[in-house]
Amino acid sequence: MAEVDEFSAFRHENDVSIEQRIVYFINSLIVALVPVYLYHAIFFMSIDDHMIIYGSVTLFAAIVLTFAYNNIYRMKRLKLSASREHISIASKNKVGDKKKFAAAQKEVQALVTSHEAIAASIMYNNAVFLICVSIFSFIIFKNVPLVYNYIISISLGAGLTSFLSTSSKH
Repeated sequence: MAEVDEFSAFRHENDVSIEQRIVYFINSLIVALVPVYLYHAIFFMSIDDHMIIYGSVTLFAAIVLTFAYNNIYRMKRLKLSASREHISIASKNKVGDKKKFAAAQKEVQALVTSHEAIAASIMYNNAVFLICVSIFSFIIFKNVPLVYNYIISISLGAGLTSFLSTSSKH
């Protein structure tokens, strides 16, 4: 029974809050809309004529990028928490009897670490996605018809970003 409680605490720690999901989705939607502007301005793909393609591919990319944000967030949070563990241990030794202060400080540190992990996750995934889309659309698939170029470049860019976010080398 004690093992079940320990595992449930671990699962609860890795849960993503509704606020984080909303932030991830809004940010991924904005980033996935950047190629729409590029294809409209550079390749002259009409928004009116290709609205369904733009909408469906952008929504797909936003959903896939949301998972990538979450993967990087978890890894960054664990890495930052582990590197800051010695700070909380040192502060406990200094404080001594003031356990309430140490607990409050640890909670604030966890919140700051979480915010830093979210920011790093968003920045990393946005950069990877936009670089992948640029390479796919302007170099690899430059001779493919524009509609297919858009679909393939955005989908592969989002998929590759999500795949790279599962790596343990972050």
